[in-house]
Amino acid sequence: MAFLSRLFRRDDPLTEREQARRQGMRDARRHPLGEFTDPDFQPAFVAEIRARARERITEVDRRLAATRTVLLERALGEREVILRELGRSGTRPEPPVNGHAPAEDETDEQDPFISIAEARVRRAEARRRALVEEANAGVQRARARIEHLTQEWESALLERDHEVEAVHARAEQHIAAYKGGVLEVHPRKEEVPPLWKGEVVAMEATEETATAISGREEIARILREVEDRIEVWHAEVMPQEVPTGPRQLPSPPPSTAEPAAQETSETAEATCDRGGEPPSIVADAPEAGRHARHVPGRRASMDPGREDG
Repeated sequence: MAFLSRLFRRDDPLTEREQARRQGMRDARRHPLGEFTDPDFQPAFVAEIRARARERITEVDRRLAATRTVLLERALGEREVILRELGRSGTRPEPPVNGHAPAEDETDEQDPFISIAEARVRRAEARRRALVEEANAGVQRARARIEHLTQEWESALLERDHEVEAVHARAEQHIAAYKGGVLEVHPRKEEVPPLWKGEVVAMEATEETATAISGREEIARILREVEDRIEVWHAEVMPQEVPTGPRQLPSPPPSTAEPAAQETSETAEATCDRGGEPPSIVADAPEAGRHARHVPGRRASMDPGREDG
């Protein structure tokens, strides 16, 4: 149909719908009446409109597949960048020398008197950490670009949905205008069904298509792979964190004076229970020692049996 080819090349929606309406009027006069009253029959115009719509949707899906290929190639390129940064030489720590681990850089407490070998080790460690920071920055930038590719893919899927919706809406507008022209001149317009066969078509969601699923899964797989490799690399090259809090001093051993004082108090309480005088607590001073030696004499003078003797 040359008319349909011209119709889909037009840019003015009003002109397109007017052309479809006039085509419906001409077909209603020329075609058999039963062609428009049979609900199981699809008019040739409707079939052609739907075929054109499918061609446009196929073209949209072809562009989406091309976008998927480009995004996957870019994701693989960023993966290679990450692997190259992770494999950079000089980022792994040197093995221990003579059973001793390399010295750490302590900015708070630096020994001004260090050996030449120790200074060499510290300079090598500083260069290694600078390389690690540079490689890590490149890795994080490449990883962020892969995440951005995921967003670009989702945006491409949304754009495909909008284009497909526009194609279906345009086809339905043409069919509705054509049907309006048929109803204007058809002698048995009351017998024309509400919907012709193929007049309304359900649109398939883009997220359920094979292209959308495969694109999303491939980019996610690449992102998971590089994240696992980055995690392993961090464990190999990043130094262990050393706590920088205040140093905890060991608690002093318990004093022996407290148990001794407690034992003396218990002895005094036991003596009072037996009716005697509690012994004096002897101090460490010499005066207290002399006073303590007279305590037994005092107890003897107070014994009535000894005075009678």
